[in-house]
Amino acid sequence: MEQVQLLHSPPAFCQYAGEACDKDFNEIVVTQGLFLYPSNPKTIAATIEAAKKQLDGGANKWRSWSDLDTTGRIIYCEICKAMRGATTVFADVTTLNFNVLFEIGFCPIRDSTYGMDKRKFEDLGVLDTLGYIDFSNADELAEQVRDASGPTLGHLPKKTYRESPVYVLKGPVATQGTVTLMPALKKSRVKFREHDPGETPQTSLHAQWKQIHGSFGVIANLLTPKRDAALTHNALCAFLCGIAMAEQKAVLLLQEEEAPAQPIDYRELILRWSDPDKIPGLITPTINQVFERMQDVDAGGVALPSGILEQVDFGAPAAENEIAGLQDYFVQTGQFRLAAQGHGRLVVGRKGAGKTAMFYGVRQAVRRGHETLVLDLKPEGFQFTRLREAVLEELSPGQQEQTVSAFWTYVLLAEIAHKILRKPSEYRAAELDPKRFESYQALEKAYFVHELASEGDLSRRLLRQIDRLADRFGGAGDITARTDLAELVYGGDIRSLNDAVAAYVAKEKDELWLLIDNLDKSWATRGATAEDILIVSGLLEATGKLEHQLRRKDVDFHCLVFIRTDVLERLNQSSPDRGKETSINLEWDDPLLFRDIIRRRIVASTDLDGDFDELWRQIAEPLVGIEDSFNYIIHRTLMRPRDLLMFVQRAQQVALSRSHERITAEDIQHAEIGYSEEALLWMGYEMEDTHPGISDSILAFQGAVGAMSREEVTQTLTRGNVELGSVDHAVDLLLWFGFLGVRLGSGEELYAHAVHFSLRRLNHPVEAGNGKFVIHPTFRVALGIQTD
Repeated sequence: MEQVQLLHSPPAFCQYAGEACDKDFNEIVVTQGLFLYPSNPKTIAATIEAAKKQLDGGANKWRSWSDLDTTGRIIYCEICKAMRGATTVFADVTTLNFNVLFEIGFCPIRDSTYGMDKRKFEDLGVLDTLGYIDFSNADELAEQVRDASGPTLGHLPKKTYRESPVYVLKGPVATQGTVTLMPALKKSRVKFREHDPGETPQTSLHAQWKQIHGSFGVIANLLTPKRDAALTHNALCAFLCGIAMAEQKAVLLLQEEEAPAQPIDYRELILRWSDPDKIPGLITPTINQVFERMQDVDAGGVALPSGILEQVDFGAPAAENEIAGLQDYFVQTGQFRLAAQGHGRLVVGRKGAGKTAMFYGVRQAVRRGHETLVLDLKPEGFQFTRLREAVLEELSPGQQEQTVSAFWTYVLLAEIAHKILRKPSEYRAAELDPKRFESYQALEKAYFVHELASEGDLSRRLLRQIDRLADRFGGAGDITARTDLAELVYGGDIRSLNDAVAAYVAKEKDELWLLIDNLDKSWATRGATAEDILIVSGLLEATGKLEHQLRRKDVDFHCLVFIRTDVLERLNQSSPDRGKETSINLEWDDPLLFRDIIRRRIVASTDLDGDFDELWRQIAEPLVGIEDSFNYIIHRTLMRPRDLLMFVQRAQQVALSRSHERITAEDIQHAEIGYSEEALLWMGYEMEDTHPGISDSILAFQGAVGAMSREEVTQTLTRGNVELGSVDHAVDLLLWFGFLGVRLGSGEELYAHAVHFSLRRLNHPVEAGNGKFVIHPTFRVALGIQTD
């Protein structure tokens, strides 16, 4: 239910019209309440209509969508006017109906006894933070509606993202449409932010509303209904695009293939595609609308509210969505300084530990100038699925290693050449120096001889090279020990390209930086395959050869590859020279660093300055019970920056929704409920791909005691359908993910991140009788864990 201001004038911009709304608003009927619901299930629809009649009593103060006159009119426009004329809007979300989700207010009604889409609602997540009006008959619904009062988003901080005005709703599946859409957006004149379910499976309604409110356009990438994840993702897109319409944003929904029946409310906004190459043309009108909308809005953006808490902007938990902001508040840790000085080859951390933020931080910090070349690559793991299926599966292990290393050598040489040849400053400098121009022409010739020129970003270029490689291997017949794999990989002599790159870099550059992130982005946590690990080891081998070659020519070469902790574990297990690669570990074990993360964001978004304690007291009460309020929050996170930001933002949202001038202890405790539920769902998602049985078993710990023996944990897991023979493996996984920890006899609690993921150190105290298993504080509220 949403308490709305009566809006009797048409919106200044409507996506249906592509400009100001052109409908007649003199016909608006003022009502006390409007019910929105799907036609099916019919029993729910009948119940809502019966409740409406009880409430109305013939006074025409309560209406439903079925009362609207839509003959010869656009249905959504009539619903829009009805919503604007209603004091309160009630939307039924018992089932995932796309029309209703598009129309929805901010506090829906729901028959909680009707479980048709219950699991899908849990997966959707964005509505979980709201209170529902639960009902099972018309009398219950009418009674609760009379007493209902809804929350508001009106007091939340408002920020306009002028530097990245488009918000993109990516799908959970890396389809060819996604592969085409993202490069097309990068080539356009507009920058963008993205919601990536692979990185953040769920976000709160407040966080999504903030992203949409601050955008000028929203693009949703809808999946074909044939895909398993389509229902939940497309439902989320319907809901968020409905909010975007209400916020008067430019909205585009891209539909993969034909869908059987499109929702009538927004089918005019959907553009269908079957050929992904058509996508750049489909998004062009929306991009143009975004620029027009930006010109219509005051260049200063939205004015900040007067309250300090309302001014504070903690940024986005995902670094990809706050690249510009990181320049103002990135925390330069000791690990960052090591990376920026080039002391390491691998930057390693858990998901959410800040690897991507480090990537952008190092890229920004590297000394700029004509003598320095910085090559930052962000491939994604799914791009190598084709390489594995079309090439590697037919080769012996030794041939696989040789092929992958040669492939990476080819890609790196090509990308270095591409970077140089696409920089206008390089060409202008070459024109002024005959010797340099000779080297430039030699590089250009070698690049084009290998037919490496390609439109699009790295993703498109990589896929093009993999397709070419697959074609060559497919036409080579049987691959034997005598087959010249290098010839197949390179498609010719690589020496000309290698020599041209080395000669140009040696003459014109003093320093070359290679930064590689996202390589393991689509790989399941602790589920990377042997081929996935081969991709990483082949990359490291190729960069090692390139480094050796360039250092002999007095070029300082620095390479940083950003990977997850579990990928490094697998890499070490598969390598005979375990630990030979120098790694920089991003585990956060100093609470003072978390204080600095928050302090810098407060300073960057307000006029405040000072030390952390002074600033924190101005936006939050100092204590929760007898515990320091900020320590209370940190203690209930998995010690990752992303977790901290999510919890603090939730607490801020709760406080502002309650019209508090600063965050109270009660606000923090209430925020913990939603944060804990969300973290539990995330944990399940992270484990689900590779350990589905164990991911479901974590729910068996509902109501568990505070500290458990191994026997008690075993009994709990077996109740959760884990086979007895798999219990030890399940315990190790739950320890590694941080769901379980160990409480020592002294009362100290240890978790995997604090002991560098050494499961021996965690298991030993329990086996020695000096420790018991405990569930991490992050999940205790969601699971109702009994405290000691």
